[in-house]
Amino acid sequence: MGQLSKPAPGMITIRDARAADLPALMDIKGEGSEALHRDRLRDAQNPTCRYLVLLENGEIIGFACLVIQRPAYWSDGGETEHLPCIIDLQIKESPRGQGYGSEFIRQIEATAARSGFKQLYIAVEPLDNPRAFALYQRLGYQQLQPEPYLKAWEFTDSSGRLHHGEDWLVDMVKSL
Repeated sequence: MGQLSKPAPGMITIRDARAADLPALMDIKGEGSEALHRDRLRDAQNPTCRYLVLLENGEIIGFACLVIQRPAYWSDGGETEHLPCIIDLQIKESPRGQGYGSEFIRQIEATAARSGFKQLYIAVEPLDNPRAFALYQRLGYQQLQPEPYLKAWEFTDSSGRLHHGEDWLVDMVKSL
């Protein structure tokens, strides 16, 4: 298997998500995600959260949240460690493995650095998502725990739908 190609300069950009992006965001995240995206757009009206989209030639191919302070309605809303962090970074299936995720992360890192942050965190499920775990390691993120820990989470979106789950996570950090 050869090396992954990197996106050509100028082909990709990032910007803040907007309401008109909802169909593309739902296409990536899947059915039933509209309220979640609307909530993130609402949260991004505050300086404590950025909802970013990755575009290739003007088409949205990914999204991620850059969280400076967790919203109060999150189950971990009172936690202040491991911030700022990237959460729910997703790339459309068809362009995966072509360097877009790496470039998206680099641009998010640059955004955080321009805002004066010295470190950036990300949590990953190394057992269920080894590809992402390996990517973050290649990009210079360091594992904070020797073994994954179980984190239970839940929140209710603006449509009243309860989201909950448990993940075996490892927190990672990178100096900017």
